[in-house]
Amino acid sequence: MIVNRKRILASLVTLWAAGCGNGGLFNTSFLNTLSGGIFPLTPGPRAAFVLIRVENNTNFAIEFVVTIKEMVLSRDEDGNPLVDEDQQFIFTSETQTVRLPTTAGQKGNDIGVLFPCRESIITEIGLGENLLPTDAAAFVGGEGAGEATGFGIPCAGLNPLRADRNNFDCGDTVVFQAVSSTGVAGGVSLQSFLLPNSEQPSRFQVDTFVTYEQFIESQVRENEP
Repeated sequence: MIVNRKRILASLVTLWAAGCGNGGLFNTSFLNTLSGGIFPLTPGPRAAFVLIRVENNTNFAIEFVVTIKEMVLSRDEDGNPLVDEDQQFIFTSETQTVRLPTTAGQKGNDIGVLFPCRESIITEIGLGENLLPTDAAAFVGGEGAGEATGFGIPCAGLNPLRADRNNFDCGDTVVFQAVSSTGVAGGVSLQSFLLPNSEQPSRFQVDTFVTYEQFIESQVRENEP
């Protein structure tokens, strides 16, 4: 059996739920813990993930269209990395898009997606399927569940974050927010900001994202021949 490690990691792209310590994404035995509560702000410098969160601070249901570009290590049919004539690894550019539906309710207004960034190199992060100013970055008032319904908000003014411009790094959290705004199409404006991996507290009883990465790697090994 030939197992594509990249495919397995990509299949484990995971939704993040607000309040995850109370029945959300992670069992509490996995979570970062300090006296006083749970603080998984970013994957941190020790875990090879980028966490992308979307926050809906409006009174509407909003579906965000989150897209990344990445350079993926090319492999042959046996799963071995391909190299060029200079024995340098060969990478190909790929795009991944995930639709994240949110509601105006407190328990459904902050969710996200976790992308691995150890074997692949994430180069751009933004909203809209093609990361273009004319793309619909989000849909307001849609039914969610991955359906492109509702009023589309364009990406104009919200440029993709780029690794080559030091806009983000592996281990960071990127947050896209929707806020109510008068005088704009759909009554909603979009903005983004970054939580750098240095924002993650350095001492935990359990490190959420490192533990999760180790879990993914164990699943990969179990499926390899």
